[in-house]
Formats: sequence, structure tokens, C-alpha cells
Amino acid sequence: MRQKIILFTIILIVFGLGISEVTAISDAETQANNILNKNSTDSDVLIVYFSRTGENYNVGNVEVGNTAMVASYIKEYLKADSFEIVPVDKYPDNYDECAKLASKEKDDNARPKIQGKIDNFDSYKTVFIGYPIWWGDLPMIMYTFLEDYNFDGKNVYLFNTHEGSGDAGTYKTVQSKLPKANVNIDGLAMDGKTARSEAGKQQTINWLKESGF
Repeated sequence: MRQKIILFTIILIVFGLGISEVTAISDAETQANNILNKNSTDSDVLIVYFSRTGENYNVGNVEVGNTAMVASYIKEYLKADSFEIVPVDKYPDNYDECAKLASKEKDDNARPKIQGKIDNFDSYKTVFIGYPIWWGDLPMIMYTFLEDYNFDGKNVYLFNTHEGSGDAGTYKTVQSKLPKANVNIDGLAMDGKTARSEAGKQQTINWLKESGF
């Protein structure tokens, strides 16, 4: 048994991960899940996010997606409610397979179906919307969400994760899709690795403060 532990430690060191770092990543994901899985009953702020688990570019296999990590920081700071956009047909865990499917959905201008509904959507005055950038655009499932609900008069704040493309012009895309909402296009665009760090959490809080929260 002791030999197995030593071997595992050596493997971690070879790949540049100490035991404490592995534990910290697991703890951060656990904390994010705990935050996202609990809703209050009296908040007028809602965080809606789409985030992918499995194999992610530049961060490896994850149990909690990059965008979900950012959503958890916002939710914890604002004591808001949250709703995760979960596709009826799950995306592949394999990165290349998912990228291929996402490209086809974009070419087809698809509208993937979402599990569940936000029954009390009208009761929220402010909605935060988060997503990754896929092929220089919103994931097609985000268009499904934007078209399924009435955003008239709501305050909308946008955040996204990416691997070098920033917001890829998607904030203005959302603004054009929701012409009767108050869409703040000074959003938060964060790369995946930063999203999974304390620096990313602080960057999120700073953005919220700058946005008047």
C-alpha cells in the first residue's frame, strides 16, 4: 500500500501537480457544487449558466465546468438563485467529439432542447447569463434559452469563459436578441484556468463591484 502511495505521488510530481494542489482543485469544485445546488426563496437575482464537464481544453477533465465555477462566485457574492442549462441530449465528454458536434450545431443553426423550466422567471428583475465560447459564438443551446423566455424590462449581465477569444462579440449578439432588456455589454470574459483559481474569484467580485453590486 505504501508503495502505491509513493508511486502516485511520483506521478503527480512528474505531471507538475503536488498533492495539495490536487486536493485544492477537488475542494474548489465541491464548494462550487454546494453553492450552485442551493437556492434562496426571496432573491430577485437569477444566474443562468451553461457549462460543460468532462475533458476541457487547457484544464483537463473536470467535474465542474469553467463557467459554472464563475457562476458559483457570483451566486455566493450576491446570494442569488441559479439555474443550470442542461441539454436533453448530453454533449460528449471527449473534447474533440464535443467540438465536432458543436460545429455541426452551429452550421445547422440548431436549437438543442433544455431539461426543465424556470417556472418563476418573471419574478426576477436581474438575470446573469453565463456560457463558454464555442466556435467564436454562443453555444447554440444558449439561443434556445434566449428565445424561450421573455426578458422585457429585465437587467441582464453577461459573463463567459474562453481560451483566447474574449467574449467573441457575443455580448452584442445577446443585446440584439433581447432588444427590450437592459443588457450590460461590459461583461466578464475569463479564460478557463483563471476561472478555476482564487484570482478568478477575486476578478469576478471586482467586476460585480464595478457593475454596482
